[in-house]
Amino acid sequence: MENSVLQESEPLSCVEDNKSLGNTVLEATDPPSIVETIRGIIQHPNHKDVVIVIEGEDDKKALKKFFNVQAVEFYCTGNCLKVKNIMQIVSTDKQLKYCVIGIKDADFDHINKISHNIANLMITDAHDMETMMLTSKVCECICWETIKEEYPTLSFDAMTSLKNLSYLRYYNDKMIFSGEDSNKDGISFKKTKICELIPNNQPVSVEDVLKHVKEKGNYNKTSFPDLNTMNQFIQENPINDGDLVLFTNGHDLVSAICNILHSKANKAKDYGKIAIAALIRAYF
Repeated sequence: MENSVLQESEPLSCVEDNKSLGNTVLEATDPPSIVETIRGIIQHPNHKDVVIVIEGEDDKKALKKFFNVQAVEFYCTGNCLKVKNIMQIVSTDKQLKYCVIGIKDADFDHINKISHNIANLMITDAHDMETMMLTSKVCECICWETIKEEYPTLSFDAMTSLKNLSYLRYYNDKMIFSGEDSNKDGISFKKTKICELIPNNQPVSVEDVLKHVKEKGNYNKTSFPDLNTMNQFIQENPINDGDLVLFTNGHDLVSAICNILHSKANKAKDYGKIAIAALIRAYF
């Protein structure tokens, strides 16, 4: 995980509420008030040495294995924009800058070549925590646990099948929230069903992605792209296979992997999305 201490030269890319598949940016309301809450934690007589500001409970589950829980305390904000805004204040605070750090998902920051000049803020090396943890070794362990055989291309096949859905998430981030249409209501992905969208674990067309996501609560979104707009966006923003780990949403990836494993062996159906996510954390 890299420390984001480089010059920030691009708009913020921040799209994921950590607790759901939704991609609508939440308002980072009143960061100063949250900072004062953190100050109260630090000043409590029984306080821990360090407060770690994170997005949500899934991050806490992943990170708590790497810190001394006797010395640190996690503070969940609910979304990545709040993490950044809080840490902008913390990094210049004479008291808190020595005992508070923030960790947020990169989302599309690496694709957009965005870095942040906030000394106490760290971002994931890949798109998010799940994508970063899903190494080839972790995939190998999951395959032996669930389908009892090797599947070396498991993660790549899942990311490839999701590529056009990832493009729609990227469009939402780049063209709606960070672009000319930033005042419009963004696309909601909360009701997206990977098992319905990619039933055969094969790459799904742009047209089918648009149809599925629009049917899942986006009929009235004026900012929702049509097929020609989306195809043009994809053509203008090519993503190499080697960059899929920077491009693919971790929750989508877990769902797609779950689909693939279930199609490979009936015994794998004992492992749902929550169980697969837990295996990723455990093996990592």
